[in-house]
Amino acid sequence: MSNLSLFLFDGFYFYYAKDQNGKILAIYSQSYESPRLLAFKLKDEKLLKLDIPTRVFNHVSPFSLVPGMLFESPLSPIFLFFAEKPKENMHVFDTTLASNNLHLVGSIRKELADLLSEDKSDITFHHGASSFLSFVLKEKFNLLNQEVIILIQRGFFYLVAFTNQELTLFNKFEIDNKEDFLKYTLGVVHQLNFNRMFCRVSVFGDTSFYRVEEEWGNLYFKNFRISIPFSNIQYQEGTEVFQKPEIFESFWVLP
Repeated sequence: MSNLSLFLFDGFYFYYAKDQNGKILAIYSQSYESPRLLAFKLKDEKLLKLDIPTRVFNHVSPFSLVPGMLFESPLSPIFLFFAEKPKENMHVFDTTLASNNLHLVGSIRKELADLLSEDKSDITFHHGASSFLSFVLKEKFNLLNQEVIILIQRGFFYLVAFTNQELTLFNKFEIDNKEDFLKYTLGVVHQLNFNRMFCRVSVFGDTSFYRVEEEWGNLYFKNFRISIPFSNIQYQEGTEVFQKPEIFESFWVLP
């Protein structure tokens, strides 16, 4: 076993371990009902106690996307303040994207960061959206002049918009149903003055949970598609069953 990746969501988490060849050899997921129970369950995870390189991706955090020319690491808490007033006892971190042109700032409860870091010599923290953002930024030169790319998760979705292959918007929206999804997506398209008959809307993730389907989406957008990302993850034989369209990180993770 060479490294671990842990993904934290609201109400559940999962992690996978890779072998020396970079292939996934073990996957485990678990639900939790409260932050206290999350800490209790993580403390009991034997694999997470191993002193091997570990990356933690926290979706349960506000974020701020900062241009590289403005970014200074000591100012990360201030950048995060623009998204949400920081709570006490938080560990703030950032992830470098697009060859240092962007920095995604996030946070995690210090108590949880200390628990996960215990007896580890190599652990890094990232906002949960960093994998999705790294994927869409890699694809930017294949995009149309008006492009909306969305990742649906349970309870929320990330939305990235590009104009002439340049990032113009990145945000997170909470949703309960597909009407919420449509409301926010149409709102962004209107805000950016995109043409619904021209712009492309690509949707990844847990689309079936909210019954977001291509036929339905094409009632509102001329170029609407449900997509599966190409993969930068390899699996050992027998673990491929984990790769599901609903779980973006089962196909692509921050390089």
